[in-house]
Amino acid sequence: MDASMTRIDCPIHSQGLVQNFSCRLHRKSPNSGFNSFSAEFFLRKDVSDARGVYLFSFKQGSSIINYTTMETDYCHALSALQSQFLYKMIADELRRVSNFPLHCPFKMNKRYFINEFTINTKLIPSYAPEMTFTSDCNIFVKKRRAIQMTIHGRVFRR
Repeated sequence: MDASMTRIDCPIHSQGLVQNFSCRLHRKSPNSGFNSFSAEFFLRKDVSDARGVYLFSFKQGSSIINYTTMETDYCHALSALQSQFLYKMIADELRRVSNFPLHCPFKMNKRYFINEFTINTKLIPSYAPEMTFTSDCNIFVKKRRAIQMTIHGRVFRR
């Protein structure tokens, strides 16, 4: 099985907190799909109260299935690996390609980045069906939505 990202959206919902937030998809070769993404952000204030809602859903045929929805205290999650397989896969890759701190606070005016995050296709079971997916992450600070990152993609047979 293989996976490709098809689109990424990164809106800022709190201009007073987030100075800059950008994201982009990358291709390995001109004929391939998007194989990784990068993002970066700067904050206008130190943040030690970061919570999030993560939703992963997929579409198979005409059905949309919410595989998982999770609320997370990101400050707590930075220092602990998640026990659920999907979260552990994401956390391991984030630690490899980002400069996120191991504990809060996120510091103001520091460039935080994710550099070429990839989907580890070796972890997709061979029996997984072809599908399209959406990975949606909303980050809240002091109960106000600050930023959002939504990635659309597909899983397919090689």
